[in-house]
Amino acid sequence: MLLITGPSGNVGAELVDLLARDSGGVAWRVASRHPERLRGSGAETVAFDFFDRSTWQAALSGVEALFLLFPLPGGKAAREAIVPFVAAAQRAGCRHVVYVSVVGADRSAVIPHHRVEAALRASSMTWTVLRCGFFAQNLHRRISTHGVDIAERGELFIPAGRGRTSFLDARDAAAVAADALRHPGRHRDVVHHLTGAEPLTMDQVAEELTEALGRPVRYTRPSPARFAARLRRRGVGWDSIGFMSIVYTLTRLGRNAPVTDEVTRLLGRPPTGLAEYLRDSAWRFRDRAWT
Repeated sequence: MLLITGPSGNVGAELVDLLARDSGGVAWRVASRHPERLRGSGAETVAFDFFDRSTWQAALSGVEALFLLFPLPGGKAAREAIVPFVAAAQRAGCRHVVYVSVVGADRSAVIPHHRVEAALRASSMTWTVLRCGFFAQNLHRRISTHGVDIAERGELFIPAGRGRTSFLDARDAAAVAADALRHPGRHRDVVHHLTGAEPLTMDQVAEELTEALGRPVRYTRPSPARFAARLRRRGVGWDSIGFMSIVYTLTRLGRNAPVTDEVTRLLGRPPTGLAEYLRDSAWRFRDRAWT
């Protein structure tokens, strides 16, 4: 039995879609606060909330492999929910965990994923950590509100300065996660660093958005303070703002520019480029269909 958490997250949503098309004959369960939205996927569904421990037992019953994804990254969530859930999974008999982390989690203890990675290493379970670069899907995530700025203001409002980052398609990360869940022996106690094909400045990203959407998008290079203030006015929580600010600070400092060949090595094909991804997802900005 595979357990999928975070089915509305970047990688989780793509993984559910992938398994719904082809589960490989493996039984799988999706744990969600809204299980009714997942009917028809072919999975068993169960009501689940990381912050409600009364929901954990049913979700973990009989599970041998776990896909673990933060609901919303933050220090409080790591301490009070994710790390205790790792311990509960071990007690329930889970053998392998595939965890979606971020680039730099090994170098910075202020990144919430750092604490979770440490808990996995300290457990008796085997694990696969996917340290992912910046997801292309973040451009239209409801929580980031980047899509609102792009669609309504023609702005790429990200405090990344002149830094570069590679944009990883979450569909590529989900394909790696699926293989690690089905064949844990190939990925036992391994960290995969998954990135896009090339590092781009935000000016280049704005050019790609302009091309894909057919109307001007410009990079406005806001300060971290302006960025935080705008998101706060929209009701975004401080944990989420803090996490995004850390990621963009690392980008400004050049920490998110390196690229790897691991997507190509693991999937046997190059990573999906940002231009291709935006052609596939341009409708989301037109329809305001935030993920």
